[in-house]
Amino acid sequence: MTSLDRLESALQSPWLPLALLLIALSTVFVFGGDRGYFYRGFSHNWTSSHHLTVAVNLSPEHGFQRFDLRVMDDDGAVRYFPYNRFPIGGYLLMKAATLPSGGSLSVQIYAARMLMLLFFVAAVVLAYLSLCRLTSNRWIALTATLLSFSSYYLLYFNDMTANEGMIDLFAVMLTFHGMIIFVQEGRFRQLIVKTCIALLMGWHVFALLLPFVIFGLARGLARDLLRARAAAATSTPSVMSSRLAASTLLRSRYLLLGIVALAFGLSVLTFNFAMEYIALDGETPLTELPSFQSMLKNTSIDQGVVQASYPWTAFLELQFLRIFLAFVPYGLIGSGGILESPPWQTEVQGTVIRAIDVNAIVLTEYLSKFHGVVLGVVLSGACLIGLIFVRQRMLFATLASSGFVWALPMRHTTSLHEYEALYYIGLPLVFFTIVLLLARRLTKRDGAIAAAAVAAVALFAASSFQMSRVGHSAESAQVARAAEQDIITIRKFVAGELVTVLNLGGSYILFFDWASQAMSYYLNQSLIRYRHPPPTDHGFIVMRERVDIDALLTPQNQYLFLYDTAGMMAWYRSLYRSVVATQPMASEEFDVYLIDGTLYYLEEPCYTSNFTARVFLHVFPEDLDDLPGDHKQHGFDNLDFSFYDRGVLFDGKCLASVDLPQYDIAGFRTGSHDDDGQEWTVAHVVQGPKLISAYPSIMSGEPIARSEFDMYIDDGKLYYVKEPCGNDDVQDGFFLHVVPADLDDLPDARKQHGFDNIDFGFDVRGVQFDGKCVASVGLPQYAIARITTGQYDGAGRTWEVELAPDALE
Repeated sequence: MTSLDRLESALQSPWLPLALLLIALSTVFVFGGDRGYFYRGFSHNWTSSHHLTVAVNLSPEHGFQRFDLRVMDDDGAVRYFPYNRFPIGGYLLMKAATLPSGGSLSVQIYAARMLMLLFFVAAVVLAYLSLCRLTSNRWIALTATLLSFSSYYLLYFNDMTANEGMIDLFAVMLTFHGMIIFVQEGRFRQLIVKTCIALLMGWHVFALLLPFVIFGLARGLARDLLRARAAAATSTPSVMSSRLAASTLLRSRYLLLGIVALAFGLSVLTFNFAMEYIALDGETPLTELPSFQSMLKNTSIDQGVVQASYPWTAFLELQFLRIFLAFVPYGLIGSGGILESPPWQTEVQGTVIRAIDVNAIVLTEYLSKFHGVVLGVVLSGACLIGLIFVRQRMLFATLASSGFVWALPMRHTTSLHEYEALYYIGLPLVFFTIVLLLARRLTKRDGAIAAAAVAAVALFAASSFQMSRVGHSAESAQVARAAEQDIITIRKFVAGELVTVLNLGGSYILFFDWASQAMSYYLNQSLIRYRHPPPTDHGFIVMRERVDIDALLTPQNQYLFLYDTAGMMAWYRSLYRSVVATQPMASEEFDVYLIDGTLYYLEEPCYTSNFTARVFLHVFPEDLDDLPGDHKQHGFDNLDFSFYDRGVLFDGKCLASVDLPQYDIAGFRTGSHDDDGQEWTVAHVVQGPKLISAYPSIMSGEPIARSEFDMYIDDGKLYYVKEPCGNDDVQDGFFLHVVPADLDDLPDARKQHGFDNIDFGFDVRGVQFDGKCVASVGLPQYAIARITTGQYDGAGRTWEVELAPDALE
């Protein structure tokens, strides 16, 4: 026996691939780190805190009702917000995992995350065992499984504490494993049991059951028709075919599986509706139950929802891009592949909607969105074509199609929730399996496949390590621990009383990203009223802003601060009086005040219905280098906010405040959109007095260029001057494109364009006085090769000049 033969013999061990699989899976725990807090942005944090709140609230005290919020109405009555959209099984398991926590919030979160990772590991093991049965080759099964589960979506969301994450994915894999055993061994009862267990955990199982039942019925019908055609028949073909089809359907265990699954699923759904009906005091019609409305919205049956108009082109592009990303092991990309803002968007009827995941991996340096979509289409097609080369085509086709079977009818939810891409796992599993099977046929030996499996183990470990660094650092862990101490201190004060949560929206720090849901969890034992004070001055207020007044009850806290409501309301009323004692800089939908570097927005009278305005605030610095790195490409600081998040409603008044940045500000533009889509805008030039005083000094020099405006340069600033000048001369926008001598000086987002875009409006950088107009822009500090500037209107550029380096000296 040669050494190669001995190696082949050793590779036949059934335990070696399983041992490598478990070694690879252990890395998700090894690199997990401190997970006792919410982190990683909107999808992960909001969903985790939301579902964990529902799970923790499950108790005999509340009749095992599922609710995510408990509030006090204006009349003092306690009202629950039921959340019964998913089967109860996952929530019961999360509740059980958090019971031994001893009341520690961080331990509860950690236990729930570990439970999710256990479900992730179980789903991977089930996928491996399923592929072992389909391929009869453990090395192929190991390699295909690890490559498929190394993608961004699987590793990013593998500890998201949600029913629709790893719990549902495990349910899908459990059902698929049951399908394989049924097809191969005829064990129908075990498939029924696994399917019912899975349906107690999540609805995605139906996306697997539907194609399996359809393919099974079609295969059985085709088989019986072929047999009948080969036999002698006394009836006419049409009568024979219809009778045979009816007989095949009635005898089919695939149809029985579908009926049992549908009946069991409907019973679970009925239970959910009944629990929600009871929670709402038995007075809400079925069609108005929150879960029923959610079902209509998520399936886009209710055409009144905004997402029902989500364009099919953008939807399909997004799905195919997600499919491509599902094929890419994260270890091949690294932690730099996570974006904080969408690289492309789609506009529908004047509304900009998200057309790509906020936290999606995009190989921006190598791959455009178009190429990613094309690759997603190609890989999907390759899976379909590859079915020609394998046995058990029905099972492979079921697995590959399940993602789209869910995505298409659930277009609303699959468009907006990036974690729905988890359920495209079937496509890479099928693709990698087929490729490896073909490779095995060509090589005739397992040695090369085993080597690929070892590489897949290393790649999975590298992917786990890279993902552990995303949104998770020693700094964020330290913040989380300090924030938990804040929560502990607050809970000692509130002791089940009414708590109003203010000003926690947006991405303040990792721990409080979209923290309204997190606060519902942390203040679980209290009656919570979000974002605007109650009509009476009792209870407490929680804010992320520290205001050093007597009403502050937790001065030792670092991130969250508790106030006595009565004292806080007295302070707000005092603040209101001091604000209205000054002159507003503008009176539009809101009165806008600028006082000591703080902008105040006031509306009076104001009611809850007026409290949802979205306010934009763009601050333009004197020196572009003062901007955060991701804002330099725009030329301004974007401080947009929701009045609902940052404002306060009291005594029939709405008041919000925003502190302007500490750097030198050239000007700012702010405004809002009302319910009719009409916009109001206020622009203010902070440096106006300086420009007026500097005008004689500017004019004492020689212009470096003359056009509609004369151009001057002084102390690193480019000045635009015109005399005489009126409103018509400055109503059009100005463009300013700066080409550096070294392209590496550009922000990353600008390198593809080859210049810095510092376009501006005269309303935020210029001033008119005595028939003159003057504006200034601070130029970048790097060496400049060329500047192109001028004005443009809706039809194009109205005038343009080009400034060479010698003119800038």
